[in-house]
Amino acid sequence: MSAPILIAVDGGGTGSRYAMRRGADVVQVAGGPANVTSDFDGAIANLLSGLGKLGLSDAELAQARICMGLAGVLDDRDAARVAQAIALPRLRVVDDRAIALRGAFLATGYGAVAGIGTGSYVGVLAGGQARFAGGWGLALGDEASGAWLGREALKAALAASEGGLRSGLTETLLADGPAAIMRMAAGASANAFGQLAPDVVIAAQAGDFVAISLLRAGAAYLEASLRRLGWNKATPLVLTGGLGPVYLDYLPAEMQAVLQEPEGSALDGAFLYAAEIA
Repeated sequence: MSAPILIAVDGGGTGSRYAMRRGADVVQVAGGPANVTSDFDGAIANLLSGLGKLGLSDAELAQARICMGLAGVLDDRDAARVAQAIALPRLRVVDDRAIALRGAFLATGYGAVAGIGTGSYVGVLAGGQARFAGGWGLALGDEASGAWLGREALKAALAASEGGLRSGLTETLLADGPAAIMRMAAGASANAFGQLAPDVVIAAQAGDFVAISLLRAGAAYLEASLRRLGWNKATPLVLTGGLGPVYLDYLPAEMQAVLQEPEGSALDGAFLYAAEIA
């Protein structure tokens, strides 16, 4: 009997990754964005294109066990809509947080993740059950994220222009006046706000107290969210995403003490889900 074909997909808002395993053979390719809330049709087109890059025939794809962890999958209705559009018989669609959390604790199946990039979420995996907080997008949350940091820095600058606390960061952001900030923010996307996050981090590293206060606020949110999900000092913690490591020094000592590297990747987590498909 030939080896089963397993396909793992990690679909995000800026790009997607695809991996196929058949016995000892492994193929990996990359594709375009796959956020099914912000651009459903574009995401489906990119997902189909990415699957096509794996070099499988239609018959082989029909037999493959596939797990897609996708940004923008908010509930079972979203997952069912994607599955209907892709129309492959052995396809499981989940939230991209789920594959990242499972991959992070690939061997042990127990731990917590704080994923902090342009957006943010936290998750705890225990007893085979995953619990999440956050990931709702900048309009309703994403505290501690790059987009949130950028937006909060601009808010701090506007407050400084009205007589609030001023620092090197706020002075830099106010270089063209508060009206320029308003014009920029009026149509800004989460990615646009997120482009300011490196400036906040650099300013904090240089001792800027406004920037430091923002990182402290972000860390306080992460800590509170993790504790709400059941984190305790015996729970390993992984910080992922471009900004994950930035928060290390701002978290309490008991969280720093259990920090570890992820045991696997989001694609590894998707492979676990794929292998469970009947």
